Amino acid sequence: MKELNGLNENQSKAVNWDRGPLLVLAGPGSGKTAVLTRRVARLIHESADARFRVLGLTFTTKAADEMRERVESLLGSSTGRARMATFHSFCAEVLRQHGSHLGLRPDFEILARDEDRVRVLDEAIRKTDSPDLPAVEGAGIVRMIDHLFREGYDGAETTAPPFTGSPKRWMRAVYNNYLDALVAGNHLDYGALLVSCLRLFRERPRIAQHYRIVYRYICVDEYQDTNRCQDLILRCLCPVNRASLFVVADDDQIIYQWNGASPTRLEDLRRDYGMQVIQLPESYRCPVAVIELANSLIRFNLERSSNRVPLTAAVSASCSDPVRVHRSRNESLEVAWVAADIRKRAFPPGHSAVLARSTKLLESAASALEEAGLVAYLRKPKHELESAPSRFLCAALRLAIGPREIGQMRIMCKAFFDLTGIDVRVERIEAEGDAHGGSLLRGFLEAAKADPRAEDASVVLDALRDKLVDRLQYVEFANAVFDWYQEGGAEDEAAAEFAIWTELTHKVSRDLGEAPPLSRFMQEMDLRPKVASPVRDAVQCLTIHSAKGREFRHVYLIGLAEDQLPSYHATKAGANARVLEEERRNCFVAITRTQATLTLTYADSYFGWPKEPSRFLRQMGLILPQE
Repeated sequence: MKELNGLNENQSKAVNWDRGPLLVLAGPGSGKTAVLTRRVARLIHESADARFRVLGLTFTTKAADEMRERVESLLGSSTGRARMATFHSFCAEVLRQHGSHLGLRPDFEILARDEDRVRVLDEAIRKTDSPDLPAVEGAGIVRMIDHLFREGYDGAETTAPPFTGSPKRWMRAVYNNYLDALVAGNHLDYGALLVSCLRLFRERPRIAQHYRIVYRYICVDEYQDTNRCQDLILRCLCPVNRASLFVVADDDQIIYQWNGASPTRLEDLRRDYGMQVIQLPESYRCPVAVIELANSLIRFNLERSSNRVPLTAAVSASCSDPVRVHRSRNESLEVAWVAADIRKRAFPPGHSAVLARSTKLLESAASALEEAGLVAYLRKPKHELESAPSRFLCAALRLAIGPREIGQMRIMCKAFFDLTGIDVRVERIEAEGDAHGGSLLRGFLEAAKADPRAEDASVVLDALRDKLVDRLQYVEFANAVFDWYQEGGAEDEAAAEFAIWTELTHKVSRDLGEAPPLSRFMQEMDLRPKVASPVRDAVQCLTIHSAKGREFRHVYLIGLAEDQLPSYHATKAGANARVLEEERRNCFVAITRTQATLTLTYADSYFGWPKEPSRFLRQMGLILPQE
């Protein structure tokens, strides 16, 4: 293993910690990922003959990929004993192995689209026999279902759903019917993936015990982002009396309360496990002036870990003016000034980022950058590819796994019509499929080729037969679909999605090996956001949530006005409300993304409405109260 050098005293203590549960309170830019991955590498290196594995859990595939790459660089060929994964990916692995106890097959599909979830939920509502069930539809209660998932709700007869106000007991029956319907169709959505794993660990404690034996050491990154369900899964894997839990967190960066994160959860874990604490306050990212702003801002929050040490800067400023503030009359002039300023300062391409609380403001910024002759990258995460060739491809692959999935066949037929103008009727496909062993894909081939215009689509139909139906060569089939479409002149959206598909295929193959089973491949693809990597010379335009975990040489934080940052909802909640403290943490996260310069901008009006400067500017000491 490569030498574990270059660490400061507290980092070294954390990497070498072996005396019980540990909480590492790590500020922005403090080297937390290096600490976690070096500890994983050390544990494996110092137990070369042991058979246990080390489990590292985090929240985004990007973070999991980064941890995996760092461990590989430290350990080389010994990385097989380290599993770096997101919570969702780990739960999917558990359910592939043991989901049969719940009625799941290993090739279960993950429903990423809300319309698919709502369709299943509508069926669950129709099957619910409850005297107090109101007239509701799936689209109206899907967010309530998501809330129950985040809370790890068990659906038991004796447990009321965890809602404020009326208990809504009818929701228990709908919730259980929805889970039953998902399992009956061999489906899960993202929330059900976590809840089903939790149910499995609780109902089959020997399975949880098996994973405790396999993964003797468990490390969790960004613990402050956990929802209650993820916390409960972690506690099943690592009971209080077990001494191998290593948690890295920063309660000053909790910005996912809307997704179930809670400022009290970290303190509860610390108390329940009797955790020792090591703090990493040194920032190797931000210059001194930015660290001073961050400390001034975050001290206004009341819900913070006790005895928190203020951040310190471990780097000196590389620019003479690391912090600037600019005021404009309205948001159009604000984003135009930002674009002109980036162009005037002539930073190296790709070194700048524009951050904002809302996507609406970022869209204006991206347009202003393009008008100024700059390349703008506006990150718009999505769970499903949307172009016609992508929809055709994904539906075909899912039908290769579940040959009787009529819903996927409808998607495939619609995409095929959009591509070719050929209307293949589902009723005929079902009839042809029955004649070919129940395979809807074979039924589609027969029905499509019967159309007189099928000659124009013969290339893709032949690829469907030869590559997918006969040989299950799904990578080759995907390439054939996109090649066929590109030969006819691909639209920009389809070309972009082909690039996303290729990049994701490469990442999945790197993690799972070349040509993993199709069901495993599709599960992993479903768990990854469908976002293209930014081009090298682009100015990235990111929401604060998307920017978390990233760093840039030059950061422009725009929209620092009341009802923008903090948001309208937060300003109405009151000065000491939790939601306002979270908005302050949003600002804290945004300003600590910078490595060199920070430019803060605000306007007197937004979208026609007059606004006051953000209170955060005053709390950082950047403007006077009367400004």
